[in-house]
Amino acid sequence: MTTVATRISSPTRGRRRAGGWVLVAAELGFVALYAVGLSLSLARAAELAGHWHIPEQGDAFTAELDILGGWTWAFLAVPVVTSGFMVAVVGLLVSLVVLLSGYAKGHRRLIGALVASTATMVLLLIVTLTPAAMSVSGWLLD
Repeated sequence: MTTVATRISSPTRGRRRAGGWVLVAAELGFVALYAVGLSLSLARAAELAGHWHIPEQGDAFTAELDILGGWTWAFLAVPVVTSGFMVAVVGLLVSLVVLLSGYAKGHRRLIGALVASTATMVLLLIVTLTPAAMSVSGWLLD
């Protein structure tokens, strides 16, 4: 009789939940990108006005200036900061559906990561609804 060696865990076992890890990475990555974009926007306002302040639409310090002209980081900051609220809402809804559907059942690390990324989406949603973040977003679109 011939004996065949088998694996207990197949190589495809860990890949079945790759979508959950991609979701976690995308959400945490966007939150980090939002923080960088908001910081760059505030730094640009400080550069134009000569002092640190929270800019707003029709700002007296920057009303006559071209905000985006000559700004290298405009390609990153403008779309990220202005779309932060929409991404936070969609990310929160997707995270909740993934958590409540049982997608990560039996994968403790993935459940923990999904809970953490859901919490960061809630924090991003709260931050984007603050008057300061809404003011910066409006200033960038002005």
